[in-house]
Amino acid sequence: MAFGVFDKITASPSLIWVLPAIGFHIVNMMLGLVLAFQKRTKSGIRLHALLYASVVFCLIFFLVMNQTHGENTIWEYLVGLYFITAIPLSKRCDALVHAFITMVGLTLLPLLIILQF
Repeated sequence: MAFGVFDKITASPSLIWVLPAIGFHIVNMMLGLVLAFQKRTKSGIRLHALLYASVVFCLIFFLVMNQTHGENTIWEYLVGLYFITAIPLSKRCDALVHAFITMVGLTLLPLLIILQF
C-alpha cells in the first residue's frame, strides 16, 4: 500500500514538488533549533533564509504545476499563504513560538499530498 502511494506521488508532476519542500523544511527546522539555542552565526542565518526560500520555491512550483495539470482548491492556496505570511511574521515572536508555527507548517505539507487522493 505504501509503495502505491509513493508511485502516485512520483508520477504526479505537481506532487513531486511537495517532497523536497518537506525535506527542506525539516532541515530548516533543525537548523533553526541550532540557531535558537546554540550559536547564531551570520552564515547560519543566511542558510536558514535560503532553506526557507527553497521551501517557498517548491510550494510555488507545486501550485503552478497543480493548476496546470489539475485544479487548486482553497486548501492548497491557504497552505501557501501560511508559509508566505505566518512563518515570516512569527520570527518577531519568541523562538519557541516560531518553532511551533513552523511545526504546524510541517504538518500542513503532507496535507497537500492527502488532498490529492
